[in-house]
Amino acid sequence: MLSDGVRTVSAGGVDHWVRVAGAANDGVPLVLVHGGPGESSYSIEQSVGDAVAEFAPVVFYDQRGCGRTARSDPSTYTMPQLVADLDELRTALGVERIAPWGVSYGCLLAAEYAVAHSNHVDRMILHAPPITDPLHPGVWTMRPAAVDPILTPAERTALRTQLEPLIDPIERTVAAIGAIAQSENAVNFFYYDPANIPDDDPESPESNLEMALALVGTERPTLADDLATLDIPTLILAALWDRHVGFDIPRDLTARLPQATLEIFDKSGHSIDQEEPTKYVESIRKFLGR
Repeated sequence: MLSDGVRTVSAGGVDHWVRVAGAANDGVPLVLVHGGPGESSYSIEQSVGDAVAEFAPVVFYDQRGCGRTARSDPSTYTMPQLVADLDELRTALGVERIAPWGVSYGCLLAAEYAVAHSNHVDRMILHAPPITDPLHPGVWTMRPAAVDPILTPAERTALRTQLEPLIDPIERTVAAIGAIAQSENAVNFFYYDPANIPDDDPESPESNLEMALALVGTERPTLADDLATLDIPTLILAALWDRHVGFDIPRDLTARLPQATLEIFDKSGHSIDQEEPTKYVESIRKFLGR
């Protein structure tokens, strides 16, 4: 049986930080699969995590090398290893079935886990899933186009000039991220309403750039096809103003999956949990039938 509290769980030879909340609630536990890659579960924990744990058991964990989990050899920052880690974590917690709750890039890990271990997945929640079909140009290819309208005219001209000789989508993405990071309009790329930006939190763990560099661009193009063969109830949370993933990708994924429900947030950017937390939590409550 699950019990509330923080603990260390070894998975794949790495000590993982794990926190269980809401263990007294009935039902299959939600396992938060954070994004980045290279971030941690901390931000979701702080925004909506404990509110969800009021009606469902929730397992928060930081992936290998991330947040409060031990660092690892960069060569182990691979999707197959992360899938194996998650299954070891499930086994160590003594639960037969879980409900992966993927956030952004974490949706890829949640989906890959479901494909590899569908017998251990009860249902899924996917927040801004960057899961595209093989004919889509991909999130990274589209990133400069998402950045472009936010920039000032001078910044836009400079970025377009910088991108002209670049062909590789990751190089183009890095250039676009650099442009938005320095833009006077940067906040508009990240949030629908700048008033929703949270204050700096000194407790928030630093991101792991090594992990990000190891995983970005390694997405499996046939993942959407494989996921569509599974009959798993799935809640997809999508924001109209999400410039990281966009709205068309989660919308189209909803159309592909046999038991998918799309919840649309029209006053949010990528961080839906921070801009519309009440609706976010209620969408999960409704999906779980609580």
